[in-house]
Amino acid sequence: MSFYKIPQNYAPGFVPQRYTFINDAAAATLTARLTDTRTAESVAELVLRDLWMPEIDVSAFLRRMAATVPFETGATGLYAPTTRTMALSLAIGSDKAPDRIFLPATRETRSGEPLTSLPEVRLIGAEETDEVSVHCRTQCSALLTATCNGIPTQRTYGVAAEGVALFRLAAAEFPDAEAFDLHLTADGVESHFRYEVAETPAGSRRLAWLNEAGGIDRYTFPLTEERRYEIERRRLLLEESGYTQTEAVGEERLRIGSAYEPAAVLDALARLAAAPAVWAVWAVTEAGWTEVDVVSDSLRIERPGTLQRLSLEIRPRQRGGRL
Repeated sequence: MSFYKIPQNYAPGFVPQRYTFINDAAAATLTARLTDTRTAESVAELVLRDLWMPEIDVSAFLRRMAATVPFETGATGLYAPTTRTMALSLAIGSDKAPDRIFLPATRETRSGEPLTSLPEVRLIGAEETDEVSVHCRTQCSALLTATCNGIPTQRTYGVAAEGVALFRLAAAEFPDAEAFDLHLTADGVESHFRYEVAETPAGSRRLAWLNEAGGIDRYTFPLTEERRYEIERRRLLLEESGYTQTEAVGEERLRIGSAYEPAAVLDALARLAAAPAVWAVWAVTEAGWTEVDVVSDSLRIERPGTLQRLSLEIRPRQRGGRL
């Protein structure tokens, strides 16, 4: 007995990833054990009966293992958080497949590829943070140039990674900064990003979302177009007294709007509705992120010429998962 086919290392974990096993000994019952390689904790145990060539799709288990959230630990720098990948071990009987690392992604990525859907040129508020992830299997280095009052200052960073490296930028660490230039080199592949420091409008909402490549993108929606409460009344029908209200459930919803942006930015923002996870700084005074649902059935895009803007509706995530 042996494994016939297994997924590639660093494959996207949110699409079907199948292990195929040849049961040439014709065993009536096989037991498949899935284990988190990093913690040694059991993920699942499957009983396979009367199968000559069983096939196991592990994507549902990888979604459960995923622990990706906006990275808010530490100062400006380069990191390799293990929460940005899933490490899985699969064994059937006494046969064990090689361990595999998966990205929380829905499409294939290449070594050295930035894991982002937003363009290279971006805006950042003076008190905001941002992150850029890159597919990195060995070494990653970064050169950050901060321009303050016309004077450039450079800092260098480095980290060893096994799947994903992440650069975190905290603009507040560079008072009076006007712009940032970030050069990343991952597995010998170079990429460049530029940030322009801009004023953050009052009432704006910053969102973060897990994109299709397995990285987290962030964008500040400058407009809160509408804030309302949806009330659901649940009633119990009694034969003698008619309808009697038993419970009222309310939820806050926000309709937020982007700035007028070029098509490349709007294309990235339009994918928010299908993102596996979305977070927002829900309250203006709230520190940290709140996971939210994008409840808009469609995203409205206004097109007054070459620039466009988009609006969508969000609410705090409900129990039981996203709609």
